[in-house]
Amino acid sequence: MSTTDTPATQSANNSGAGTSGGTEGGGGRLDSVRQTASDAYETARDRTSSAYQAAREAAGGAVETVRDTARSAGKRTVEGVEANPLAALVGGLALGVIAGALLPKTRHEEKVLGSAGRKVTDTARQAIDAAKDAGRSQIDELGLSKDGLQRKLGEFTDKAAGAVRSSAGAATGAVKGSGQ
Repeated sequence: MSTTDTPATQSANNSGAGTSGGTEGGGGRLDSVRQTASDAYETARDRTSSAYQAAREAAGGAVETVRDTARSAGKRTVEGVEANPLAALVGGLALGVIAGALLPKTRHEEKVLGSAGRKVTDTARQAIDAAKDAGRSQIDELGLSKDGLQRKLGEFTDKAAGAVRSSAGAATGAVKGSGQ
C-alpha cells in the first residue's frame, strides 16, 4: 500500500477485491472507483482551500476597515474637542451624571450616603430636566419644532412657486419679444 493512497483506495485494497484473485473486469471497476474517490477528494480539498483563502482575505479586509474607522473616529473626536473644549466638558459631565443616575445603588452606598445621596440624585434629576427644557427651548427658538418646520417648509414652497412663476413669465416674455 502506498503512502499517497486515499482512505477509499486503502479500503478497496484491504477488501481483497481487484487484482488478487479477481477477474480483469473487477479490477477495472475498482480502478474506476479509486479514480472517482480520488477526484472527489481533490475537488473537496480544492474547494475547502479556496473557501478558507476567501474567508481569510475577507476577515483581513474587515479588520483593516475597523482599524480605519477607529482611527477616523478618534481623529474626529480630537478635532471636535480641540474646536470646542467647553462643549466636550459639558457633554462629559452630562454623561457622567446620566451614568451615575442609571447605575443601581448598593446597600453600602445607601448606608454611607443616606440623605446626601438622595439630595445628589434629586439635584441630578433637576439638572437633567433643566437641560431638557433648555434644549427644547433652543430648538423652538431655531424653529426646529414640528410646527416651526411645517411653517418654514410652507414659506419655502411659496417662495419656490413664486420663483417658478417669475421665471416662466420672463421666459414667455423673452420668447414673445424675439418672435416679433
